[in-house]
Amino acid sequence: MTKSSILCCWALALAVLACGTTSTTATTVTNVPTAWKNPAFSGPGLARIFVIGVHADDATRRQFEDHLARELAKHRVVAEPSYTHLPDSSRLSEGAVREAIADGDFDGVTITRLVGREEEKTYVPGRSHETAVTPTGGYYGYYRTSWETVHEPGYYKTNTTVHLETSLYDLQSRSKVWDGKSDTMNPNSVADVIESASRAIAKQMKKDGVLR
Repeated sequence: MTKSSILCCWALALAVLACGTTSTTATTVTNVPTAWKNPAFSGPGLARIFVIGVHADDATRRQFEDHLARELAKHRVVAEPSYTHLPDSSRLSEGAVREAIADGDFDGVTITRLVGREEEKTYVPGRSHETAVTPTGGYYGYYRTSWETVHEPGYYKTNTTVHLETSLYDLQSRSKVWDGKSDTMNPNSVADVIESASRAIAKQMKKDGVLR
């Protein structure tokens, strides 16, 4: 684990996620479209993981670390948030991180950071459709049902995607064994990103065979 990996910071753009979508019915979904596993890693999967979420805001960092630790625990991994050892969310020294890891007898460490946030506007064209009224009364009945045709105007919809990157290191070999980039669609809040992304990241790690 290198010092440069530890010092990466999440951008403060997370603070405005609530304004990231114009749709009031958007559902938060996270997928992991890109996941890499070190071909040299043959296991066994890691069982005691030190969870680092790098962010300058204490509350956001703690919330993320807690959620990812809980999701990893669902896969029979003993995971511990780093803030329980290193409460200060300012830039951590390599020595402090190494000491905290050694004290807990961990065999792995995850580091998660924000790598981007995108907004994409798409146009949803308008449409017309008739009501369920059956034409009656000759030509005027047809005129009446035509008048009652429903017209829905077109509109623009904004889709917001938040990209996180999570790396997992094997402390015995001091090498990266897994790296995944997660995309969270249309979050309504920071909590939406944290909950959805944590679940997807832990699930993908288990699927890729890097957890016990």
